[in-house]
Amino acid sequence: MPDGSGPPSQRRATEAGSSRPEKVHPLLTRAQLAARIAAGETLVLHGVRIYRLDAWLKRHPGGELAILHFVGRDARDEIEAYHCDATLRRMRAFQVATLAPQDVHPETGYKPLMPPVQLGYRAGKLETPDAQWLAWTQSQQGAEEASKTGSGADDEPAEKARAHAAPAAERPQGFPLPVAMLEPPAPPAGIEPAREQAISKAYRVLHDEVKAAGLYTLRPAGYMRELSRYAVLFAAFVGCYAHGYFLLSSLCLGLFWHQVTFSAHDAGHSGITGNHAVDRAIGIFIASPLGGLSLGWWCDNHDVHHLVTNHPEHDPDIQHMPFFAINPAFLVAAAPSEAGGKEAPAPGPHGLWSTYYRRSLFFDAPARFFLKHQHALYYVVMSLGRFNLYANSYGFLAKRPAHRRDRWWLAEVAGLGVFWAWFGACLAHCPDWTTRVLFVLISHISTSPLHVQIVLSHFARSSADLGLYESFASRQVRTTMDVACPPFLDFLHGGLHMQVTHHLFPRVPRHNLREARDRFTVPFCRKWGLDYAEYGFREGNGRVRDTLRNVAMQVRLLGKVARAQALGELH
Repeated sequence: MPDGSGPPSQRRATEAGSSRPEKVHPLLTRAQLAARIAAGETLVLHGVRIYRLDAWLKRHPGGELAILHFVGRDARDEIEAYHCDATLRRMRAFQVATLAPQDVHPETGYKPLMPPVQLGYRAGKLETPDAQWLAWTQSQQGAEEASKTGSGADDEPAEKARAHAAPAAERPQGFPLPVAMLEPPAPPAGIEPAREQAISKAYRVLHDEVKAAGLYTLRPAGYMRELSRYAVLFAAFVGCYAHGYFLLSSLCLGLFWHQVTFSAHDAGHSGITGNHAVDRAIGIFIASPLGGLSLGWWCDNHDVHHLVTNHPEHDPDIQHMPFFAINPAFLVAAAPSEAGGKEAPAPGPHGLWSTYYRRSLFFDAPARFFLKHQHALYYVVMSLGRFNLYANSYGFLAKRPAHRRDRWWLAEVAGLGVFWAWFGACLAHCPDWTTRVLFVLISHISTSPLHVQIVLSHFARSSADLGLYESFASRQVRTTMDVACPPFLDFLHGGLHMQVTHHLFPRVPRHNLREARDRFTVPFCRKWGLDYAEYGFREGNGRVRDTLRNVAMQVRLLGKVARAQALGELH
């Protein structure tokens, strides 16, 4: 298979039979690893292998953040979920060291370090005083622990840790960082490192079973059905337009976009042919000349979403301020300019910093208005979701740095030119402006079920930050929801209704998800007591609106408190 996935016994035999002896790398302790990361190196663990990825960071197809969020952490589950075996073997060229055995506890495994990006540091400096204020504050607790007791499994003397610890009042502006800052806070209630390590090991066994069952093998018949459906909808769009039924034509076009986008999603995950380049070309053809969107933006955004799912500060798929907030973490102080008066703004964050957008998400006047009514405006905003995709796509392409404007970027820009040529011609040949406006609105609003389906999988699930000890499998199940539907309606959801399995095995082709869910995901969740959630479409939407309503009520309460303070009624 192009993705290199086969039965685990076959894979091990292939690796063992290699004539090239494996290079012996020096051992690196956790303390030494932390010191090098604090000095600015990009070091990621794959089990006990330590990769240095500074040179690869800006070339990584999944974007920089997919790497930066795992600096100092064991990313074995994530790496193996997202890369085929051939790529995994090529990764070994980046290995610079092996983790010292004494830093791998037999029950709890390796103790993670806090990635600098999650403390607000990127490209060697603190991005803004607002960046990851809470995480930095929590890191001071870890620094205090390290200064008193050393760094756990590191064997680093307490005196050395104290020498590196930063005073709580002083926040470094860039690298090198005090090593003790990289110590993670203690795991929150409900997270037991030994259990999470056991779940991680069980997940890797499960993943091998999914591969051995042949579920990474493409089912061509599934995509033949999809292509037939796309052809019918596109022919209906062209036929109705040719006969002057412009509004019916626009509806058919919207339904075509809705359906074909599912295959763009599959291509972005290399889930059609298993070949990254081929799937990327397919995805760009669907997204740009046919849909007017950027697959590059979607991949950049979506890969981060999969890795830090539902984290308020890191997951762009839940960062929709000022229109939506699913977690009270978004209701932080407004921008300093809104404080009023001549007093200096209070210390602390003045907006929730987004590591993806690299800006603060302000709980400002527009946010206070929209969030109070977000549960009522939910479907209205969703109906206009495609316009937001245009904005994100074009902003991403326009801001792409010169060194990343490769052949794929050029293909997307050319594809967008093709899209606006044919779509503009469709509008130009409409009989009047009323028809043109309705043509745009109907074609775009009829794609809105897609946007509802996208957020349905996550908005009603946990968006709590449970720290670095939580396993990949636990995090994906906790933050993701499935939607129940009979098999004959699978095409309406395009695989998005089996998101738990998709998040656990993102490269499994869409038409194999149902079998993977029934045979592997559900029994795995049941065995380990993980909260697998599946609801009908109506109930799931109700839960999403309940989540939005709960946050809206908190916004209203904050407004009442602010008014009472302004009137001097609170003392």
